[in-house]
Amino acid sequence: MEQVPNHLASIISNILLFFGVAGIAVPLLQKLQMSPVLAYLLCGIAIGPNGLSALATLYPWLAAVTIDDVGTVQLLGELGIVTLMFMIGLELSLERLKDLRRFIFGLGSAQILVTAVAIFSIAVWFGNALEAAILLGASFALSSTAIVMKLLEDRRLNNRPIGILCFSILLMQDLAVVPILVLAASFTGAADDSIGKMLLSSLGIGICTVFAVMIVGKRILAPAFRTVSASRNPEWLVAFVIFFAVACAAITEAAGLSLALGAFLAGLLIAETEFKHEVEAIVSPLKGLLLGIFFLSVGMAINVIEVVRQPLLLALSVFGIFALKGLVIYLLCLCFRVQRRQAVEAALYLAQPGEFALLILGVALTANLMATDDVQFFLLVTALAMMATPLVFKVAPFAVRLADRFAKMPLVEQDAPETGEQVVIIAGFGRVGKLLGDALADQNIAYIAFDNNAERVQALRQSGYRVVLGDAKRSDLWRRLHSGGIAAAVIATDDHAATRSILRTIQVDWPLLPVIVRAKDTDDVLALYDMGAKYVVAETLESSLSIVRLLMKQAGKDDIEIEEILRNTRERGLKG
Repeated sequence: MEQVPNHLASIISNILLFFGVAGIAVPLLQKLQMSPVLAYLLCGIAIGPNGLSALATLYPWLAAVTIDDVGTVQLLGELGIVTLMFMIGLELSLERLKDLRRFIFGLGSAQILVTAVAIFSIAVWFGNALEAAILLGASFALSSTAIVMKLLEDRRLNNRPIGILCFSILLMQDLAVVPILVLAASFTGAADDSIGKMLLSSLGIGICTVFAVMIVGKRILAPAFRTVSASRNPEWLVAFVIFFAVACAAITEAAGLSLALGAFLAGLLIAETEFKHEVEAIVSPLKGLLLGIFFLSVGMAINVIEVVRQPLLLALSVFGIFALKGLVIYLLCLCFRVQRRQAVEAALYLAQPGEFALLILGVALTANLMATDDVQFFLLVTALAMMATPLVFKVAPFAVRLADRFAKMPLVEQDAPETGEQVVIIAGFGRVGKLLGDALADQNIAYIAFDNNAERVQALRQSGYRVVLGDAKRSDLWRRLHSGGIAAAVIATDDHAATRSILRTIQVDWPLLPVIVRAKDTDDVLALYDMGAKYVVAETLESSLSIVRLLMKQAGKDDIEIEEILRNTRERGLKG
């Protein structure tokens, strides 16, 4: 009977210590311009079993500010990953996911296979057993969804083209965990059937589970939400959201998939309802705290003493992983017609091994497929690489500029402009389009405009405007330039139906292309965002905001106050 209170006291002590770290230590480190992810990792090293906790026998008071048993922390950290994937699902839509299929299943699959084969070859060359080399290749081919998506979000890159590209690859990596674990089980002797049968069986079960969750969830979710919402009791809505997310996660986990995938599907389904933004407001504050616990658990896995014992070998191993994996991702991105700048960024952001490597290496250790010292070494390499990722994000802009400077010529598709210039495409060259063209020309920014009015095109060309006759809804017109040579696209037509059609045309082949859309009012702004637009400008709303800005200036408000007022006014306008 004494063990239960002691166990509860240990859990409460761990949670209290975490909130102390999250509320005091991490903010102090952030004041030193340190990434919150890196701050959590450093705090994890300090309070973990390989840090100050090892000195608790000499200084008993350290036991109160350290964690010896990381089981509770790892469990809460898993909830952090689940919450992150749920929020990612909320920010997407089924239509958007369909548009990204080439990058998810094409580029994502190619990245996993090529990287795994390359690392497998190196592992065999260094004398590792066949099974161990396969597991090393498979585990190091996967990146850290939690760290990468958090860092992209902190820099507000998650909804930009590079964020969407990274998410597509990471989603395929999450899906690949199931067959990799099946492969590991076959090496341990836990599998009675042939590996081929097991892989086909697990994939079949996984696909059926995903479709079952999507189909059943889509039919019951909206009516259930409306029933709960009709009660006007916010606690009921919170309880139902948690129930639905946990239920989806439990179903996928029972089918051999990950909890995180189920949470992602739950978020994706909720994103298709009118309750999307209300649910985001409920869950968002929890995401950062729970992810912080996960980063804390990763920091606890780093043994500083081992780092000091073999610093050169560890440093070379971490650098080798980043270099090899980054090179593979960069070349594959170019093969899939991703712009060179985005290819460089993706290579830097996704070059680290991730949390699934810790899981797969744990399986290898349990099954005695690798020596204990070797597993501990590779676990340390993984943890150090994850810890180095925030630093890589910091140097990424400099690396991209360096790559641009030393590139002899821009990598553009054969159907891009012959000069290799990056251009802005304007679909619709009426009053608004012409103003945009003038502004771009004044700044020496190249553009090409489409318009389907022959008389207008002829007159504008005679006036020196770079406009061609064509229907922007035709995909072949866009293929002549391709997104490899396009900096951004603007849909400036005043035909609402045509706007949607043009946006759909662009998203089918070039979902990463930044698209700015003109809308006459706020009615369809959110729908256009869900279709893939990067920015939507509602004319009626923006003209009202211009008047608000002038009124606030007359009222004596400063610029910071005015921006806050405009932000609140814009949000109210979009909600209707």
